[in-house]
Amino acid sequence: MVSARRRHNELTMQTTPHRSRLAVRAKRRQAAAVYGRVVCPVAVLLATLLGAVAGSGSSQAQATTSGFSPVVQRTGKPPTGYTVTFRYRNPRAKSVYLEGEWYFSSPGHASPYSSQGLLPTQWEPGDFPLGWPNIGTTAGWPLSNMKKDPRTGVWSYTAPLPSGEFNYSFAVNCTDAEMASATGCPTISDPSNPPWNDRHGVSVGSVEPTSQVYVPSDPAFHTVNYWWQAPTSPHGALRDVTYAALSGTSSSSPGANYLAVYTPPGYEPHRSTPYPTLYLSAGYVSNEVDWSTRADAASILDHLIDKGQVEPMVVVMTNFAWAAFGLAACSGDGYDQNLISRVIPFVQSHYDVSPEPSQRAFAGLSCGGGLAVSLLLDDPNEFGYYGAFSPYPGNLSALTPAQASSIKKVQVLVGGGKDDPIHFYAQEDVAALNKVGIKFFSDFINGGHDWYVWRILLHDFLARVAFRPTSV
Repeated sequence: MVSARRRHNELTMQTTPHRSRLAVRAKRRQAAAVYGRVVCPVAVLLATLLGAVAGSGSSQAQATTSGFSPVVQRTGKPPTGYTVTFRYRNPRAKSVYLEGEWYFSSPGHASPYSSQGLLPTQWEPGDFPLGWPNIGTTAGWPLSNMKKDPRTGVWSYTAPLPSGEFNYSFAVNCTDAEMASATGCPTISDPSNPPWNDRHGVSVGSVEPTSQVYVPSDPAFHTVNYWWQAPTSPHGALRDVTYAALSGTSSSSPGANYLAVYTPPGYEPHRSTPYPTLYLSAGYVSNEVDWSTRADAASILDHLIDKGQVEPMVVVMTNFAWAAFGLAACSGDGYDQNLISRVIPFVQSHYDVSPEPSQRAFAGLSCGGGLAVSLLLDDPNEFGYYGAFSPYPGNLSALTPAQASSIKKVQVLVGGGKDDPIHFYAQEDVAALNKVGIKFFSDFINGGHDWYVWRILLHDFLARVAFRPTSV
């Protein structure tokens, strides 16, 4: 039963005047995330995606600041027992907005087409992050006006948050009109909490304009304990490296492309037993650092390795670089060719990893999940494990007997958010695998088409499927 407080909150939020502006802003920021027939025709979607890329790629000066990273404080007070104070020092700024991944919804009030869009102060046990209103490209996250201390020039905003990792960013000197426009005002990462490949304002590799904060769990308030997302020690190393990529599906001339590579704590370049390798891909406009920033994959790996739940491994995160491969939307042919003929040989020549396919895994999200399906169908002998997270599109409905026979030799996980607008693709893949009697792992949780879901799927893919120690 929905509490009286919650019913009041829902009615209040539905009539909030600035909702329309937030929805438009969210549409621009989240357009790259959702695909398929539920959302819009491909041609319209691509136009939206190009607008999102142009908006997020614009330059904007960051204030020189340090020592103002988020303050996570245990309060022992409802609704979550913790608050996070975000800070940004810029005395000359006229306005600062905070954008964070913290709209919430309860399972009973969420679907691929709807979300309650509850704010952090309205969170209750059982609620999970879900963009509002969760209708295709209009799903997004709240914007909050930060307040300036005129004495110090520090802008701040405090919110109660439940346990877990959250992405956030700042929009500086943006008018309401800019925030509501299609191209909008670009956000920046927190200068006091920059991405790992940002060196004093200069990024190595791709630029990720978000930062992350982890909030512990207070069991008194029944928040889910996502301890395995927290920064920990010992921790592995992350590096951005370049390799000679194929410049197009019909050309063999190389071009520079990036990989983000994780090596485990205590990595030995000449170990007697070579390391297994996990290859990760993200969505259509994603880059090689998204998994290591917005998903904080390194912290998840550090915990799993430290607890002995997975073998120490090398993780290779790829840059989708569709244009470099001459690809149409979510087409896997050029990516598959590049991965097998360029990326894997490069990794094997520069890192102490096993050349055996049984010691390689591939997982991806959204279009990357579709790539996992493509590889499973066309290259089932290249990897021992395949993870299709929120896959777009689904391609398993026309399995041939030969393909089914090959898939039975590997391990597969299909998963996603139950409230994802393209959830039906994953459901079709599950039905196709069941139809031909293939055993696989399914992992569907309350959530949408977002990093909250994909962090959990990465954890589960490794803890339940790939590279588990023989003693587990």
